[in-house]
Parts: sequence; structure tokens; C-alpha cells
Amino acid sequence: MLALTLTADLTGVTELRPNDAQEDPYFYTFKVQCTSCRETHPNWVNVNRFESTEMSGSRGEANFVWRCKSCKRESTATIRAPPTAYQHASPPKRQSIIEFDCRGLEFTEFKADGEWEAKGLESTTTFSGIDLQEGEWFDYDEKAGEEVSIKDLKVNEDVIVRLKWGQTEYKGRLISVDSYMNIQLSNTEEFIDNKSTGNLGQVLIRCNNVLWISGAKGVKQEDMAMEG
Repeated sequence: MLALTLTADLTGVTELRPNDAQEDPYFYTFKVQCTSCRETHPNWVNVNRFESTEMSGSRGEANFVWRCKSCKRESTATIRAPPTAYQHASPPKRQSIIEFDCRGLEFTEFKADGEWEAKGLESTTTFSGIDLQEGEWFDYDEKAGEEVSIKDLKVNEDVIVRLKWGQTEYKGRLISVDSYMNIQLSNTEEFIDNKSTGNLGQVLIRCNNVLWISGAKGVKQEDMAMEG
């Protein structure tokens, strides 16, 4: 399963989610990569959880059916449940919004097209038509008498995971993390003693191995070194 995870600084609002109803569906927009040949499709693709496409060979349906132009392999993705609301937290916490059952592909980048909605943190105000393409949004809650905002939106960001032993770190795109801190990464690069040992692709790191996890943006491996 691939999870779309968000981190955002919410002020005065909570329960942020895509406006995703059957009469007005949300189109989740991604770049897609084949897990067989690792070719990344150059164009953005859309996934709608209310539409299904037939798979070849009468193998059923999926919300997204894609054939890699390089290796010709057919891959699919299906959304099993509606999106979960992102809750206000201070400091902001990484939360899973929606999951995709991906077979033979990975979604490597997400673009927050379409409309989102949220609720007032201290009121009953519903904010709809929220545009997050620029990664931020500002408004005013008249019932609460205060300004509200969404800032510093981060989606499936690159992270560094430090293991408890061996001076080992993994750097990659966060795919999913559960409440036990089991972590799944894609496009993963391994570092031992701050030196790259190669690319591992997609990895699953069990919770009992994790010392800490940190955002990778603007961080060099030598900056994360720890005294043993």
C-alpha cells in the first residue's frame, strides 16, 4: 500500500481533506514510476476513486490502469477507502490522508490540484474551495473572529531514517508510516558512516530498528552524524 502523507501548519482550522464526493470527485494527480524497469512517466496522471478501468486479460478493474512505454508491463492502482481528514496538531505532524493499493507501479510526486475543505478549529465554520497549489492558503473565520491559514504544506517528502545500530541511515521518499513507526520508503539510498553504499529502491523498515526520522530537505548526511 502507498499512503499519501501530509505535513502542514494549520492555524485556526482542522480536518483538512480533499473535496472528494461521488458527485464531485477529487482527481489525485501524480507522476508514476514502473517498479519493473524503474522508468518514470514524464507526464502527470490522474486517479479518481469513483472511476474504474478494465485490466487486460479479464483480470478485473482498477481505478488506474497503466502500461509502461519502456517495458510494456501493465500496472494498476486502486483506492480502497475515502480520504481521512488531516487534524490540527502543534507542532505539525505527518499524517496519512489516503492509501493506494499499487501493483507494479509507484506514485513518485503529488500535485495538490483540485479543491480542499477544512473546518474552523474554534467554530463551526466550514471552509470549502481551498486551493493548495501554492502550498498555502489564508482566510478569515468570522464566527471565531480570527485569521486562519494553511502553510508549509509538504507531501510525501524525502526523509532520513537513522537505525539504532551500525551507523546506518536511509534517505528516500516517504511512502507510508504507521502508528508503530514501521516506515516504507521508495527511491531509497543507503548511507553507512555518512558514505553512500548504493540505491536500494523500495524498502520497509521495521519499527524496532528505527532510532529517529527527520525531513531530508536542506540536510547533508554529515550534518546528521552522531557520536557513538
